[in-house]
Amino acid sequence: MAFVEQHFPGMVERCRDVGFDLAREPVEVSPTAHYLMGGVRIDTACRSNIAGLFVAGEDSSGVHGANRLGGNGVGCSTVFGGIAGDSLAAYITGQELAPIAEAEIQAHLTRVLSPFERSQGEDVYVLRDELKTLMWEQAGLVRHAASLATAQKGLEMLRERAERMSVRGTPRLNAEWQEWLNLQSMLTVSDMIVASALARQESRGSHYRSDFPDADDAQYLRNVYVQHDSGGRRVWLEPVVFTRLAPPRQASVARDGTYLAQEGE
Repeated sequence: MAFVEQHFPGMVERCRDVGFDLAREPVEVSPTAHYLMGGVRIDTACRSNIAGLFVAGEDSSGVHGANRLGGNGVGCSTVFGGIAGDSLAAYITGQELAPIAEAEIQAHLTRVLSPFERSQGEDVYVLRDELKTLMWEQAGLVRHAASLATAQKGLEMLRERAERMSVRGTPRLNAEWQEWLNLQSMLTVSDMIVASALARQESRGSHYRSDFPDADDAQYLRNVYVQHDSGGRRVWLEPVVFTRLAPPRQASVARDGTYLAQEGE
């Protein structure tokens, strides 16, 4: 009891706030959505493929691999934040301002302000909760091709409904509008999660496919990339490049039990 209270005081306090005593009794534990293991594709200087866009923190590439360890978020923010800051400072030194793309800005403003132009539409909070339920039930802890396909269809319908939503009031300090903007991002990320889960026909780390319960290093020791642009969504896989440490080779066994030597042995 004393050990838990001494080493985990914050967690003990939070548990007591909701009626549990972490130091003296079992505490109910359930999964929750906390972070993503993937991120924006960048180079070693934290540069993305968009000029002027640098990425830091846990959005930085896929440094966690298939299963993030607790506490790694602070290290990611510190390390990649420092790299991105130095790279950005070097990038802007002597850099001339790019010409303002008035037409592009206006098109974006028209889109993000469109909910104010509609007098009727669904409740953004209801749609957000439907999205959470869909992703939890169809693309949550246990995934399957059928459930992921259901999730994709559901996301298409939710996106169509979101495009017809209305927002009351004005853009100034408007929580409902902020939620609508958040919903657009949530729909995009959810679509990318489902697409990458369908592409990875194996189980690895936190990604578990009941129809492909085993890891398949021969086929899927690769990164999944998802890109959205004007042409739609594109999904492809690329082999992992091991520059420092590679996973140990696993012996292959034939159906009759015979050991099959690996290449190079």
